[in-house]
Amino acid sequence: MQLQHRPEDFPGFFPTVLWVGIGVFLFWTTPGAAFLSWQTLVYFVVGTIAVGILFGVIGMTLQRMMPSLKPRPDSDGKPSQTAQLIGTLVGAVQMVVVYFLAKAVVTQILFAPNAI
Repeated sequence: MQLQHRPEDFPGFFPTVLWVGIGVFLFWTTPGAAFLSWQTLVYFVVGTIAVGILFGVIGMTLQRMMPSLKPRPDSDGKPSQTAQLIGTLVGAVQMVVVYFLAKAVVTQILFAPNAI
């Protein structure tokens, strides 16, 4: 696989952007969470790198196992309908997985309620 310096060519790009966006939402809405804390640094630096690598490796592995996930465009330059459907489903699954992963990290690990 040759990357041509486009973020869309890296399978971990979309989950990384989701991780950051969902993180901003969760830090804003979670009681006790603060943007100016060590947890923010851990989430946005370490977590972003980890999510990019994890989903990048998984995505590249899936692309190599199933070439239809990275289809060649038709003669008119547009991806086929099957490729568009697969891409939409993969994006939806990534969105759900990243949301629940981010919520677990923020609420259960970084800002866990004190258990007495």
